[in-house]
Amino acid sequence: MRQIQYVSQYIALSEEGLVPRLECPMDQGLLQSNLDLEDNIYLYCLSCSYKKFIGEKLYNDIKERVNKNV
Repeated sequence: MRQIQYVSQYIALSEEGLVPRLECPMDQGLLQSNLDLEDNIYLYCLSCSYKKFIGEKLYNDIKERVNKNV
């Protein structure tokens, strides 16, 4: 599974209540994922300008939780 697919799967699991939600720290909206031109994964909020690139620790936590739930 590609890295972005783990993040997308995690977001889907969070919508089902199986893992904690990734929420915007500014307005508590659900964060979405995307890739930049260098294939770096970032999270962004649809309702404000919040954007955060995913680091190795967060990615490993997401991957671990996804693997436990699929």
